[in-house]
Amino acid sequence: MNQELLRKQAVVFFSDIVGYTRLMGKDEDSAFQLMKENLNVHQEVFAKYKGQVVKELGDGILGVFENAESALSASLEIQKSCIGHGKFQLRIGLHCGDIIFDHGDVFGDAVNQSSRIQSVGIPGCILISDSLHQQIQTNPKYSTVKLGGFELKNVEHKVELHALTNPPLSIPKRAEILQNIKYQERNPWMRWAVGALFLILIAALIWSNFYQGPTWGKEKSVAVLPFENLSNLSENDYFSEGLTGDIIFQLSEIDSIKVIPFEQVDDLKDENLPLDSLGKLFGVTTILKGSVDFIGSKIQINVRLLDISTSQNIWSETFTRESSGIVALQNNIAKEIARALNANLSAQEQFQIEKTQTTSAEAYDLYLQGKNYYFKYSLDDNQKAIKLFKKAISIDPNYALAYTGLADCYSQMPVYGYSMTWLDSSMEASDNALAIEPTLAEAYTSKGINYYYKGKNEYAQISFEKALAYKPNLSRAIGNLATIYFSKGDLVNSLRLQIKSSSLNPRAFIPYQISGWICRILGRNEDSEYYINQALEHQVNAINYEQLGYTFISEGKTSEAAQLIPLILNDGDSNAFGIAGLLSLYLQDLDSAKAYFEKSIELTEDYANDPYYVIPINLAYILNLKGEREWSNQLLDQSIELRMDYLIEGDEDFNLALDLAIAKAIRGEFKEVNKFLNLAFERGWRELFIVSQHPAFAEFRQTKEYATIVSKIEKEIANLNQQLGSTSLQRER
Repeated sequence: MNQELLRKQAVVFFSDIVGYTRLMGKDEDSAFQLMKENLNVHQEVFAKYKGQVVKELGDGILGVFENAESALSASLEIQKSCIGHGKFQLRIGLHCGDIIFDHGDVFGDAVNQSSRIQSVGIPGCILISDSLHQQIQTNPKYSTVKLGGFELKNVEHKVELHALTNPPLSIPKRAEILQNIKYQERNPWMRWAVGALFLILIAALIWSNFYQGPTWGKEKSVAVLPFENLSNLSENDYFSEGLTGDIIFQLSEIDSIKVIPFEQVDDLKDENLPLDSLGKLFGVTTILKGSVDFIGSKIQINVRLLDISTSQNIWSETFTRESSGIVALQNNIAKEIARALNANLSAQEQFQIEKTQTTSAEAYDLYLQGKNYYFKYSLDDNQKAIKLFKKAISIDPNYALAYTGLADCYSQMPVYGYSMTWLDSSMEASDNALAIEPTLAEAYTSKGINYYYKGKNEYAQISFEKALAYKPNLSRAIGNLATIYFSKGDLVNSLRLQIKSSSLNPRAFIPYQISGWICRILGRNEDSEYYINQALEHQVNAINYEQLGYTFISEGKTSEAAQLIPLILNDGDSNAFGIAGLLSLYLQDLDSAKAYFEKSIELTEDYANDPYYVIPINLAYILNLKGEREWSNQLLDQSIELRMDYLIEGDEDFNLALDLAIAKAIRGEFKEVNKFLNLAFERGWRELFIVSQHPAFAEFRQTKEYATIVSKIEKEIANLNQQLGSTSLQRER
């Protein structure tokens, strides 16, 4: 079930292994082993003192405690253990303050302060803030020394620090902390220049004596094409497609490599485009091709990483595995691609791509089948996917990605006309995924989509931002965050995110569709037409035609708009009749609009319980004009009651208030119309098209309240246009 954010006071703990980067440079395997030992020590001690290890941050640990005594006792025991075995040294910093708990993660200024306090310490020390010191200064178990106030990076106020002096801790001098702060803040250009010169000389020596092949120096970008199924058995297609998706999943953990999302390559499995065409299509420098063959009980996988500019292999390999040994193969392939592209992995990235989601080959196979059905986007296939994900979870209850797949399936059920209560099941599945893996970006994205469907835009934004904190190039999170900005009226940031999304998804239509929508709202109709036509080039669908139709109407091109209605109906989209009806309504063709609306309602099973289904209100307008007031009032009463319930429950979507304004306009309740339009404006509504074109507002448009709301929106649009400046989707004219 939905869990709200929890804000409370706690002691935030940060520790860090001193010199871990140097250890990695000497011996990666030993360094990773030390990191695991360090985590084990922290987990054991935290459990003893009822603390919570929140997450690993490369070679660091973030944790929280309920009280100061537990936090300091645990910190002291951890340092004693570390100093005792002598394998590595730790710095520990602690601060007490308000933080936000959200499904296995913590946020807030206290987290930042404890991190900064730790970073200025010396090996073997424990530093604490003054707020924490005040809670333990009379406790005889702890001895401390005051170090004074310090200006720490990204902390607005001076921070008073104290050092714990209990043996065997190291006690920093004030000068040492000041030196560490100075080291963090000083301009490093000269040091880096000398270091770079030294590295160039070393590289030249290595080149001249040991050169055996080129180092990748181009943009690090790759499109992983769907792996070919060589078995000629179509029932094995899911495996080759699923393996493709998982390799993309692993590569997207690496921030320095641009990876084209699975959704953008999936429909190329039956095409054989030349390399240069693929490079232009995706805007990448390399292509990964592969094939899968089933030989008895074994699976053979061939992969080739190709340089588009030369058509030469950068790396190739053949893997032969028993089916039981296939679960970690995508990890190996991702590491080899990172090596071939000369990508420097952080410790966290290295850890993530080496981690397997499940050890069960059977659960992995079921997961791949489930993904295959989910991406077919039909009700029957979605229900099949649910069964497969559940079966995978029954085999491996700790399979976080399977829970995320289940969450995505559940969130689609209302799209197929089922009850919104499915969203509760989706949220529960996402929470289960995050309980297993608190840094799983895909699970945060699923939660964000769920919050958005529930109208909780603030929580949706937090979820998408957390997903991007863990995986900055996760295109699904980027696109959905852009939608949140759009719904909040932040059209400039929405457009900027569309730019980033389009660079990661060169074949995606949604960035162009929303950019066209934004341009229409901003009065840039020529740009709007351009972007929506770009969206239609990528995918023909009813919503793209709808947006183009509204742009035509805004420009007075009503005949061009009318010509789009047959194209909308030919699309076959489940929303086609409703969209055709709305366009007809704005074109004043009420008879056609009525017929399309009635057909849409006939095809929508749970229409009376969907607060975002606008067709009943618009049909009620036409019925009222035609004297069919009983049915009109019934539809209006249902629609108003449903939306009011959602507003009372905290739904933040401005569309609910906008729908209520239309309903009240139909009934001539202009005071209520004005109230709901202003509420919609407060929540991010900036689209004048609806009130200026919808026939239900005809009488309201004669009032001074209408003039006032229009003036507010026009001022906001002028401000947005000024902020926007030359931002664009890099149009090519």
